[in-house]
Amino acid sequence: MFRHITKYKTMALVKDQASLFWTLFFPIVLVTVFYLAMSGLLSSDTYQFDPVTVAVVTEDAKQEDLAAFETFLDHVGVPGTPDEEDGPLQADADPQDAYIIYTKVDPDEARTLLDKNQVYACIEVGETVTMTAKNARSSSTWLNGSVLHALLERYAQVKNTMSSITKLAMTGAIRPGPDFEDKIRQAFESDSGLNEDDRGAKKGDVLIYFFAILGYLTIFPMSTTVLSVAEIEANQSPRAARSWLAPYPKWKRFFAEILPVVVLYSILNMIIYYYLGVLGVDFGSRTGYILILLLLGTLTGIFMGTAVGSLFKGTPGIKTALGIGLPLSMAFFSGMMAVEIRKMIKDSVPFLHKINPVALVTEGLYSLYNYSTLDRYFEIVIRLSIFLVIAIVLTIIGLRRSNYESI
Repeated sequence: MFRHITKYKTMALVKDQASLFWTLFFPIVLVTVFYLAMSGLLSSDTYQFDPVTVAVVTEDAKQEDLAAFETFLDHVGVPGTPDEEDGPLQADADPQDAYIIYTKVDPDEARTLLDKNQVYACIEVGETVTMTAKNARSSSTWLNGSVLHALLERYAQVKNTMSSITKLAMTGAIRPGPDFEDKIRQAFESDSGLNEDDRGAKKGDVLIYFFAILGYLTIFPMSTTVLSVAEIEANQSPRAARSWLAPYPKWKRFFAEILPVVVLYSILNMIIYYYLGVLGVDFGSRTGYILILLLLGTLTGIFMGTAVGSLFKGTPGIKTALGIGLPLSMAFFSGMMAVEIRKMIKDSVPFLHKINPVALVTEGLYSLYNYSTLDRYFEIVIRLSIFLVIAIVLTIIGLRRSNYESI
């Protein structure tokens, strides 16, 4: 019976022309259009990045915070001098391998430099580091803001880690060896964003659009499975009512209906990934980790659809609208339409960003491309797995509570 249902569900998916278009051709057309629109940004001839100019204010910084940030500046930038003719900040040394050009000034001078557009941003150093940018969301400077935000975020992470280790050493919880300080410094340097493997962060911000579209396509199966529950719920469709005449467990019918969808969309997303590679979009060399993330995202999208379909007993039109609208909304908040939206949500509503499965897949792909370590990737995989488990549990709750006495 399981094989029979799986076979005919597969045939139904393949022979339904409308379903076949939305399942296969729409994603391919979508990524092709995206590539044609964004390919210019990936071209080495048009893609340029200049170090970000910043004014650093250290007036209220404690000695230990100042020392930590100066070490950070030594690794990520070069000092600069304000131009006498109100031009951009000029580097005092060769800035070829630098991410930022900085000058240390007082708050008033920092504001003046910012107002005259001589620097992109003002950074105030303290227990926490704050950044103020005049045109942070301008389309011409979004890359500068993204790179600077990523650097400061990584600085905060490393600083907090070093602080925790120092406290443990002071309390005697750990006993550092003679080369303890050297190891700490090496850890900082390896995660500061300046090694060759991580210099892709600059181009990685352009690839956010492609990361987001892959994230969207992994959740896209929700539009199909939101109606799949109707095929096994006797109170939602005549076909399901007839199927209940056969003495076959509901959970087996459910998985027989879902299995072809899982296989079809998993294969489709792998095809899309390799298709983008053929077009020339470079996602990095960690193909295995990428495919695992795409599979996990696909399963999440599928069971999100079944959760909505089993919990909400609305009309097929309403369910279809939810199945199409929710993934699109998640993709919008993840930066698929405008990368500035991703930054705004991440900064203003971080909780929404953390529970958005499209954003999780996007961040996972971003971390694989940019970071030499896998810590952030595994953190995202765990969060996405938790989201998947919640969707499965909600699906089970929705299916178990069905009552057919009124049929």
